Amino acid sequence: MYVDILILSALVARPSYGYQIKKGVERVLGGAFAINNNLLYPALRRFEEMGAVEKEIVRQDGKPDRHVYRATEMGEEILGEMLREFTPEMARNDAEFMIRVAFFDSLNPEDRRKILEARRKFLEEHMKHSEEMEPRAESSGHPYAARVVEFHRSRIEHELAWISDLAGEVQ
Repeated sequence: MYVDILILSALVARPSYGYQIKKGVERVLGGAFAINNNLLYPALRRFEEMGAVEKEIVRQDGKPDRHVYRATEMGEEILGEMLREFTPEMARNDAEFMIRVAFFDSLNPEDRRKILEARRKFLEEHMKHSEEMEPRAESSGHPYAARVVEFHRSRIEHELAWISDLAGEVQ
């Protein structure tokens, strides 16, 4: 879903054609994810069918026609709904969470708090699991297993502290 958010937000920002959208999304994701045409164009068709985007065909001399997409008012509303939707399953996904945080300026404080609380709940459950795994990793006979668990716990602690900071800013 976060890729849909990125595609639609690009079109809310300005009208674009497919290649521009693709490169913009890839730039935002820092090369961690390459959006392919089999993902991009079905999403654009879906948005067009929903009334979230409109397509204009621009004729080009000696080149194929260019399809320029722009978000409609309904598209802006749908983007807001997509940003606010944050299920417990989505809270487990780093990218889903980070994309929503990146768009916090588009959400009201209550929606921000709900997203942060859902992620905090997931992380606390994950921390509990890590704490249960720590003794097993230490006694496993695999010294690096304990290091992995230790690193994992450190990442969770760091993110929980960051979420607390964000929650304080939302107040």
